[in-house]
Amino acid sequence: MRKFTLLTSVLLTAPFAVGNVLAQCVATQDCESLGYTETSCQNGGIKCPFGDKWACKGNADTGMEGSDTGRDNPDCTYGAIYYSDGTCVKASISEKIPIGVVVYDENNEKWIMALDNAASRVAWSTEYVDVPKITNYTTEQTVINDLKSCENTEAMLALGESKYPAAAAAKNYAPAGAESTKGKWCLPSVGIWNMVNNHRTEIDGSILWARGTPFETPSSCWSSSEYTIHSVWTWQPVGMFSFTDKGSSRHNGYVRPVMKI
Repeated sequence: MRKFTLLTSVLLTAPFAVGNVLAQCVATQDCESLGYTETSCQNGGIKCPFGDKWACKGNADTGMEGSDTGRDNPDCTYGAIYYSDGTCVKASISEKIPIGVVVYDENNEKWIMALDNAASRVAWSTEYVDVPKITNYTTEQTVINDLKSCENTEAMLALGESKYPAAAAAKNYAPAGAESTKGKWCLPSVGIWNMVNNHRTEIDGSILWARGTPFETPSSCWSSSEYTIHSVWTWQPVGMFSFTDKGSSRHNGYVRPVMKI
């Protein structure tokens, strides 16, 4: 938003420029050099006075922040809908594009979960390997502390994307309207799914508001948390965790990615 404010101040002071200042303004009539780089703005902005380019209010893909975005925004908490322009509020805004719902808001970190599945009926892996860098958890009391969604995802993909279909589906996911977020999504760890359990009412309601896909029952959603060399943890929409054979086609599950904001 700093660039947006600066452009506004330039427009306000330009009519009073004289002499050398006017000469300098004439020399900088290139829209892109002044920060007007977009051909249009879906959510509003400022039009370049010297051409057809725009400076937009910002969006989630560029990392620009607005007044209703960011980790200090009290409205951006469990159940808040996250939009493609970075807006994060507990409200359905018809003219904006929703891309996720906040499912984790702890320790100065916020994560959103996708409104739709990245894949369904895919295997966690095609091999039985104790994935290096992923901790094995054999009790629910310990695995709910696993918050390494992206670290676990990257550890799997380092062994070969084709061998880990669930992780690959999460990593390659990108919602419509936020295509440049591809590569930022991860397979959620059990710690994230545990927060979904704890705030289920707000999260389910916001998924419906945003016209996303409700969690399907009966079904299993993959986590990135490993149980043993043969099994991984899954989450069922009834609010339960279980460990499942990672390679059996009988246990193919759903992939619902998460992304840190």
